[in-house]
Amino acid sequence: MSIIRLSCDRCVLHAPGLDGTLIDTPYSASNETGRIGSFTEKIPTTDADLQTLRAHLNAKINAHAAKLRANQPVVVFVHGFLFDPYHIVTQDPKDTNNPHGRLYHFNNNLSPQDEIRDHTTSWPLGLGFENGDEGKNGLCIAFGWHSAPGLAKSLIDRFQNFYARAYDYGTETAWVFGVLLNELVAHPLLANHRIDIFCHSLGSHVITRSLATAAKGPLIDPSLAALDRVVFLGGAEYVVEAQIMYSRIIEAGLKANQGPTFYNIGCRENDVLDKLGENFGPRTFGNTNIIGHNGLAAAPKAPRWIDLQIDSGELRDWLKAYDKLDVSGDQPGTIWDHWYYYTHHGNMQWFNRLLRNRTDWTLAALRNHKRGSKKSPIPEGIEEGWFFGD
Repeated sequence: MSIIRLSCDRCVLHAPGLDGTLIDTPYSASNETGRIGSFTEKIPTTDADLQTLRAHLNAKINAHAAKLRANQPVVVFVHGFLFDPYHIVTQDPKDTNNPHGRLYHFNNNLSPQDEIRDHTTSWPLGLGFENGDEGKNGLCIAFGWHSAPGLAKSLIDRFQNFYARAYDYGTETAWVFGVLLNELVAHPLLANHRIDIFCHSLGSHVITRSLATAAKGPLIDPSLAALDRVVFLGGAEYVVEAQIMYSRIIEAGLKANQGPTFYNIGCRENDVLDKLGENFGPRTFGNTNIIGHNGLAAAPKAPRWIDLQIDSGELRDWLKAYDKLDVSGDQPGTIWDHWYYYTHHGNMQWFNRLLRNRTDWTLAALRNHKRGSKKSPIPEGIEEGWFFGD
């Protein structure tokens, strides 16, 4: 194994079975499954819950990262909307909405057409991780969270639409995610590794809220300095929330070689779903535009953040010339495919390089790239207006 699986139902963190099926029983150290504990911002974490988490991570990291090499990535996966960790993991990824079964699997027998239709592309395989190599090619932490609260339940319990309720679930989950990051960076086997985050859609809210909390206050949270590349695919977080997070990180005074850099990959061809996200999320002051549709809206360019429009012809041509990459913003002939970011194999090849090539894909390298004697920086920014890319 080179994967550590965790599942979260709002504030409760679980250690699922080997395939990702949730085990809703008290934690068993012998089986390494069950409810690890409850972690919330308002109620202090008990020593027992924290010790259980530490013991579980220690056992898993020692087993699955024993051969982790210094140049191999450690990446935390965070999925988006409409996943339920209580779903049973099935042999066929399309038959479950458990993220461990649908996205965090090692099934390499699926055709590209099936993956696109059913949104079942393997994130570990696409990003170059090997099942059973004890971390020789890197370690991934597969974080599943409850992002499918249900239409009727959301209306009855909170008088909310289920997208807004899922956003609230993400807010609760963000605290658990922060606790997890702290424990990961403290482990001796990961001490010399920067930690990357790879997420899609509403998962960006979990990350943004978690890092905004870590950067708040007089002391820098240790997990913040140990982060490196944060990749947002079709981020559904609000621009204003991302700006708050980003400003806190800048104010934290991290050194240039410390802390996160953000690769925000958006797509204009995804206008329809982005408009749904902008209109059905929780309504507060400034919460209108989202980062997958509008970017960070930063001027001048933010030193730790770059917006990249994956359906821009200019960017696609640049990537092809830079590293022979074939990327695409959407399945030809559609405007509704919010999952093409990772179901298109050319896109995953790009993200693979981004996470594994620690020299050529820094923000500085991309912005200062030269082709021959001429400076040829990566085309950045996301275009404005109601239209569908190139």
